[in-house]
Amino acid sequence: MKVARKFDRHHLILSLFGLVLTLLLAWNPGIAQETGEPSPQSSSTVELTAAERAYIEANPVLRVHAESDWAPYNFVEDGNVEGFSNEYIQLVAQKVGLEVEFVVGPTWDEFMTLLAQKKIDVVTNMVITEERKKFALFSDQYVFDLVNSLLTRKDGEDYTELGQLKGKNLAIVRGFFFEEILTKHYPEINLLLTNNTLDAMKQVEAGRADAALESHANFNYYIDRYFLKDLVSRPLIGDPYFSNAGQYLGIRSDRPILKSILDKAMAAVSEEEYTHLRRRWYLAADTASFGFTKKELKYLQHKGQIEMCADPSWMPLEAIIDGQHTGMSADFFKLLDARIGIPIALLETETWPESIEQFKRRECDILSLAIPTPDRREYAEFTQPYLELPLVIATREKEPFIADIADVLDRKIGIVKSYAFAEVLRNRYPEMQIVEVISIDEGLQQVEQGNLFGYVDLLPTTSYAIQKRYPSLKIAGRFERLWELGVAVRNDEPELLSIFEKAIASIDEKAKQGIINDWISVRYEKGVDYRVLRRYLFFGLTVLAVVLYRQYLLQTYNRKLEKISVTDPLTGCYNRLKIEECLQKQESLFHRYRQPFSVILCDIDYFKKINDTFGHLAGDAVLTEMVMLFNQRLRDTDILGRWGGEEFIIITPNTDLSAATALAEALRQRLADHEFTTVGHQTASFGVAEFQRGNHSIAHLISQVDEALYEAKERGRNRAIAYQERPAI
Repeated sequence: MKVARKFDRHHLILSLFGLVLTLLLAWNPGIAQETGEPSPQSSSTVELTAAERAYIEANPVLRVHAESDWAPYNFVEDGNVEGFSNEYIQLVAQKVGLEVEFVVGPTWDEFMTLLAQKKIDVVTNMVITEERKKFALFSDQYVFDLVNSLLTRKDGEDYTELGQLKGKNLAIVRGFFFEEILTKHYPEINLLLTNNTLDAMKQVEAGRADAALESHANFNYYIDRYFLKDLVSRPLIGDPYFSNAGQYLGIRSDRPILKSILDKAMAAVSEEEYTHLRRRWYLAADTASFGFTKKELKYLQHKGQIEMCADPSWMPLEAIIDGQHTGMSADFFKLLDARIGIPIALLETETWPESIEQFKRRECDILSLAIPTPDRREYAEFTQPYLELPLVIATREKEPFIADIADVLDRKIGIVKSYAFAEVLRNRYPEMQIVEVISIDEGLQQVEQGNLFGYVDLLPTTSYAIQKRYPSLKIAGRFERLWELGVAVRNDEPELLSIFEKAIASIDEKAKQGIINDWISVRYEKGVDYRVLRRYLFFGLTVLAVVLYRQYLLQTYNRKLEKISVTDPLTGCYNRLKIEECLQKQESLFHRYRQPFSVILCDIDYFKKINDTFGHLAGDAVLTEMVMLFNQRLRDTDILGRWGGEEFIIITPNTDLSAATALAEALRQRLADHEFTTVGHQTASFGVAEFQRGNHSIAHLISQVDEALYEAKERGRNRAIAYQERPAI
């Protein structure tokens, strides 16, 4: 009885202390953050029975499995347990006052054994099967949309259904629920059991497996992390067993009271807390390939949503119709939205000047499509352009063709108020009579009525409006230069600029051209006005054709000369002059946006022996074939150049030392496995270095990567060595 009374007094003191702390935190939630403690979710938020509270008192530590490599859900990185599922179980345990102890190391198959033997309490990522019901209890579902996928080689068969794999080899992780389901429902498939997801992917890459089965998010994470660019993940659509698999907590079967506690704790996880975790981990996985830094990801998580202003009447480039952003820019932003990972919300306005004012007042974070000007740079930064378009002038049909804009500087020309053209053209042609209008429709109406001689705007928007609404007008001339349009970003949040730069850079040229063709080529084909063409005299067309042809030839020769000046004539990759220019550009991006980059220096092992044994033509063939192999593996953003002789350099933007070293190792392995046409197998040595703030110069970076390459040769060649700063003596 005395012991019981002591316990009651102790319990009462702790309860009073907890009540006081809860009241303090409710009065000032910032206390938890200031003291470094996690935000409060005490057991008082979950109604537990006396038996459940007693269980927690007797078993305060929850032993939970932690996988080594099932990112982004459950993995270990740099010795730390990471991932969505691991943070989720910690949040759940915190709700009821449990402490989590992670058990790291075994394979998945061994984890199942540990759970069956009651040596761990919980396995966080489980799918319910009949076999597992024999040794585990299952919580409510907590991952609802885990999509499974088939992984194949890009140059192999395009498998999209499991039925296509009859008689083929399918790599899966040993002990995953896939094994039980496949054995029962797809017995004709040969299962290649592996220890982990990465091992399964390697089996496909090496050709030992025709495909692998795993979560789509897992595959994409490792494809990017280890530069496995020969592989592609295709979600299983409509498969009755694998197209979508929910995830549950698997709980040791002798602890139904623990299941009851965890179910209550899971129910106490708020929608906001759950959404935050999903955004944090799904965001990190989805944007890994775009080079976002941890600081940028943290910025996005804190930001939550990006407010966007647009031009409400500038079709086909963009417009706001029924409250929706539409047009060419809107299609680009669908791609950007997917890459950035948080919503980009439209702030609706009536006019472009209103959008500009909202942006100046920071009511929106970005302008979707804008041209940089000196005035705008006072409150905005600008990304690289994602559209480059010509500027034209529209007049009535009776007006002659305008060969030179200088010929009409004394005539009234309309331009939409706050358009960048007005500022730039005023600076270039001070005598130009510019009349500001509210919108493109007002400008073209004024031209149609004879109040203005012409209206200036970009070619697509002007053509679109004329074809749709103003058939009595025509495009009478164009300006020489192309106008570059990108995203305008508020200049008080530098992370946002860097994020959009990287997202835009990740859109390939094929996707860009597809959007442009959708909005320009198809639509304008229908609206050609042949009456205008018939009015040109044959002589005028001939002169124009000759001029255009000469201009075409000149531009063609200039492009050829430019390519020759930056290209290595033997291998077709960049020459040293161009590489040095690219290095300077990367250095500028680093200093301006803190955009990391690394370099890889490669030297073919014993190349002189190749020339001496097989001849210089065979040596040239090896260099050319090696560049081809490298280009097959490198990303579109990576830059390959010939540094000199048999040395090649690779610049890897948005890549830290660890990732660049992984790429170098992948290239080394690819080279070692390849049989060259003329000389058979051949190896190379690689040095890797990352540009750091302390590098001071590109020259210092090159000396570091050269030192790493020298070390690779000294240690036996055919290896990739990363530069490590040595302590000063």
